[in-house]
Amino acid sequence: SPSSPMLTLAVTPNSGGPMKSSSDVKSEAIACMGLLRRNEVKLMENAKLLLKQDREFFLKVFTSTVDEWTLIHACTLKGVRPLVKIALKAGVDPNLEMGVPDGLPGRCTPLHLAAHRGDVSIIELLVQFGAQVNKQDNMNYSPLHYALRRGNTLAAKKLLKFGADPSELSREERIYFRNEINAKGSALLCIPVRVGSQKHKHNSSSLRDKTSSAS
Repeated sequence: SPSSPMLTLAVTPNSGGPMKSSSDVKSEAIACMGLLRRNEVKLMENAKLLLKQDREFFLKVFTSTVDEWTLIHACTLKGVRPLVKIALKAGVDPNLEMGVPDGLPGRCTPLHLAAHRGDVSIIELLVQFGAQVNKQDNMNYSPLHYALRRGNTLAAKKLLKFGADPSELSREERIYFRNEINAKGSALLCIPVRVGSQKHKHNSSSLRDKTSSAS
């Protein structure tokens, strides 16, 4: 199969080369999305090489929207933790909002999608890098809602321990999660604070389900 744009760009020395345009960023992001579907290992290799040679371009590629999705969101939804970690360590904003795909809630953060997956490991990683536990999407729905509506109780418990607002819980849910509610915020003490990470903000939120994922 033909080489992706990433291979061409990644192996081209940055010094003395032409400035990469917005179309370069978009082409690279599209190529990465394709690799994410077909070959995660190759994408990992290319991402590491691209980051090493041009961090600024790497950040633009991982935060550029393709059909309302960004790479950091797509990697989170697919559960590719190593790539999510690489992106966060490179400086991608853990609270970055995606676009508004047709028929889906929009302005989701990676934490919304990790909660939708029930991926506790990525939830912990995102919070470690400054993800806001109560940040809302465009319908005012929180990550906790995404976890609850998918029946991801372990993810919901983790979010509550990280300080998720329990006011949206039903009476039955409050009883079920009483230990996590009483221990609210305690899990944050076990996570090292990243230098330069954003402070956690606690906003009120409502309930909503994410019914589909990226194609």
